[in-house]
Parts: sequence; structure tokens; C-alpha cells
Amino acid sequence: MRAAVDTGEYRGFAAGIWQTAGLAALAQGNYVTAYAQFSRLFAADGTPLHHHFSYLAVADLAAAAVRAERRLEARTLVERALARVDPAPGPRLGQLTARARGLLAEPDSAEAHFAAPLADPTGDTWPFERAQLQLDYGEWLRRQRRINDAKPLLVTALETFRRLGAAPWTRRAESELRACGVTVQVPQGAPGALDGLTAQQREIVVLAGHGLTNGEIADRLFLSPRTVASHLYRSYPKLGIAGRRQLRDIIDQRITPRAGR
Repeated sequence: MRAAVDTGEYRGFAAGIWQTAGLAALAQGNYVTAYAQFSRLFAADGTPLHHHFSYLAVADLAAAAVRAERRLEARTLVERALARVDPAPGPRLGQLTARARGLLAEPDSAEAHFAAPLADPTGDTWPFERAQLQLDYGEWLRRQRRINDAKPLLVTALETFRRLGAAPWTRRAESELRACGVTVQVPQGAPGALDGLTAQQREIVVLAGHGLTNGEIADRLFLSPRTVASHLYRSYPKLGIAGRRQLRDIIDQRITPRAGR
């Protein structure tokens, strides 16, 4: 029994490390490295290293594969992995699965995958993952020359990435909007309330402001609840607030991009 518990803990820890390493490589544009890291989360037959954490990376695995020109290989791996989960996996995994399949699908069948989860507002519970889906769908629409359909998705994704301080994804969303003929102005003037925080502190503050507990934030970001609490404690003085209940007012100060023809 003890050995089984230790094995499960190790797999969760290892999966968290490889998922984080893959995401970092993806953000830096090192797509081959990102794909190699994400691929370690599944065996060749689709068996997940960890029953929970491995599947949280399935969409990013697909994104890295497409840019590393490993689409067919990744499609086989993803479908083998997804064959092992419940046909009704819940809104979070459903959204991640749809994004993965949309990215790996042939162009004429991708839209059904991208569009389906956007009809369910529950997906907004995971803002970063939702924005990634909107960005990928918006890029697909632009490539299909459906510019007017792409713009609102890309604007919404950009707003979320800016709010979360996700700089690599912000730059990509800005680039996609410019490719749509939209003039995107970088916000100027007085610094936002979150600008004095580190990227991780910003993400934790935003999630806490949306009502997530320290345990829920820790699970999502592969941290301990104690680390989450420490980041929040250090963030409050920087934000000029006394505690958690005031975070909602801070994160509601969104930056909206200006768009024009």
C-alpha cells in the first residue's frame, strides 16, 4: 500500500515538472523541446503517467506537435490517450480535448471541435485554457479568411492574456489581430495594479479573485497550498489591499484593446 502511494505521488510530481517544462518551452517558441516534454506524460499506447495531470497537458501537447511538424504522430498518441477516459469527461477536460482535436484535425473538420466547448459558459472557469482555445480557433478562422469571425475571439483572448500577465500568448494574440487588419495598441500610461507582481503572483491573485481556494489554485498550478498562501500574503501590500476579499475589485480593472480597420 505504501509503495503504491509513493508511486502515485512520484508520478504526479514528475508529470507536473514535465508539463511545466513543456509549457515553458512552448512559450519560448521551442516547439520540438515542448513536444518532447509533453510526450513524456503518456506512454506510446496512450497510458498516462498520471491519471489527472497528464490530461491537463493534452491540448498543449497538440499545439507543440503542430508547430514541431509532428501532427500525425501526435494525433495517434492523443487519440490513444483519450480512448482511456470517460466519454463524458467533464467541462474542463472536454474543453482541452476539443482544442487538442481541433489543432490536430484536417482543416475541413477542425471547426466543429473548436466551436463546441465555446457554447458552454462553464469553460470560462479556466480563463487561461479558455483563451488558448479562443486564440487557436481565431487563428484557424483567420487562415480560412473568415476575418470578421476571428476578430472577437482574438480580442477576448488578448484581454484575458493581458489580465493574466501571460506575455508570450499576449504577443501571439496581438500578432493574429494585426494579421486580421486590426490596429492593436499596447496599453500605456499609469501601470496597472497587477504590474508590480511576478507572473506567478498575478496568476494566483486572479484565480483567488475569481473565488478559488488555495487548495484549488495549488492543484491547478502544481504548487502547494502553503506556497499559494505565501504568494498571496506577499501580494497584498503590493496591491495596497488588506486581504482576499478586495481582490475582485483589483482584477476587474481590465485592459481592453483598441481595434480598428
